[in-house]
Amino acid sequence: MSRLDKTNSAIGSFRAPLNAAWNATSGPSGVTDLNRVIGVALNGSGKLIKATTAVSCVGILCLSSAKAAGDIVDVFTNCEVVELDLNDIQGATTPAAGTKYYLDVTAGRLTATAPIAANIGFYIGTTVEASRLVVRAGFAGAL
Repeated sequence: MSRLDKTNSAIGSFRAPLNAAWNATSGPSGVTDLNRVIGVALNGSGKLIKATTAVSCVGILCLSSAKAAGDIVDVFTNCEVVELDLNDIQGATTPAAGTKYYLDVTAGRLTATAPIAANIGFYIGTTVEASRLVVRAGFAGAL
């Protein structure tokens, strides 16, 4: 059950409205999107959607309560997430200390698989402890 721990809202986040409801059954196959680290993008209306490509990703969400479409939420690019667990990692892999995590565009979750040199990826952050992710989001790979 991931949650945000440290943030600096002046430089590490911005606010935007959700395009669709974000709740306990809004994830793939009815899996919860709450208390999960998920990569997000902005659509043509300036509303947040789950990132489907590395170049569209603008940061992460880690919401602890259900939100309706249009609700304004904080998107983070510089923060710390604690209680990271296998539900945040694509393929349900247990997080390990010292691992770099990237966006997995399949489900907007994290992956330890770095982009190959010719591809663009989106770096999310590195675990300092197995359950603590230091987020410093930005592009990785060829640009």
